[in-house]
Amino acid sequence: MLKRLVEFLKNNYPNANINEYLDAKYIQLNNSQLKQIANALQSGELNTTPVSNCSASHFIFHFGSTLVLLQKDTTNSDAVYQAELAWETDFLSVRSVRDKAKGFYFINFEFDDDYNTTLQETKKTIEGHVNNVAKNQEIIDKVMPVLKGFMSAITD
Repeated sequence: MLKRLVEFLKNNYPNANINEYLDAKYIQLNNSQLKQIANALQSGELNTTPVSNCSASHFIFHFGSTLVLLQKDTTNSDAVYQAELAWETDFLSVRSVRDKAKGFYFINFEFDDDYNTTLQETKKTIEGHVNNVAKNQEIIDKVMPVLKGFMSAITD
């Protein structure tokens, strides 16, 4: 899927920094691994930890049809991580080299030490698609428990 995303970015957003994806550590979890994390959180076997305890600084978290590029925030803001969610969709990309290829829908966000999210503006939009902030937040709210469990699981 990462290969399709990189190709999509090259075709549709040639000015995007594709190296952010290519230089990141790639981590893919399957459904049973996701379920294991969810069960461990629910049973109390896995305790959530503050985001700042996670030592990973630049990685891609992949599950299902979703990739999340995460980078530690280096500014003096309350955000600990900057993130870009890329969700593979059936939306057709008008500018794509191939007319009937799957596309990607992007949502940028950041989150603080308590995993509180703030949506950010993205320049990667699908032509003709109306950006729905409430829907974007709903998608992020579904992703964050998985991400929170994963980041807690890899914390030393």
